[in-house]
Amino acid sequence: MEIPTENHSLIDHNTRHYLRQVLHKCHGYRASMYQWALNIGVFVGFVVVTITILYCCYRTKLTPEQIKEKELADQAYVLSKIKHYKQEREHIASRASITGLPVVDARPI
Repeated sequence: MEIPTENHSLIDHNTRHYLRQVLHKCHGYRASMYQWALNIGVFVGFVVVTITILYCCYRTKLTPEQIKEKELADQAYVLSKIKHYKQEREHIASRASITGLPVVDARPI
């Protein structure tokens, strides 16, 4: 018995070609929809991150009263450090001499 070498198929060649074209169009449409969804999602994510950053910057901005309080606190800190430094120098100068006379720099001018 001889086996025929023809390819047998259940559908016609034109039907197969039509279905392939329809599936190709469906794939293109699906890829297009995924691309749109991704672009919109990235845009929404970017907008949300940008708004969040701007809102955080707005909330951490100091009011004029807070700025004045901060400046006063900074000035008080600097003045306390200057006072501490002067007291430390006086303490060192008073211990340096037994007689308590001021120390004179002996370097020539």
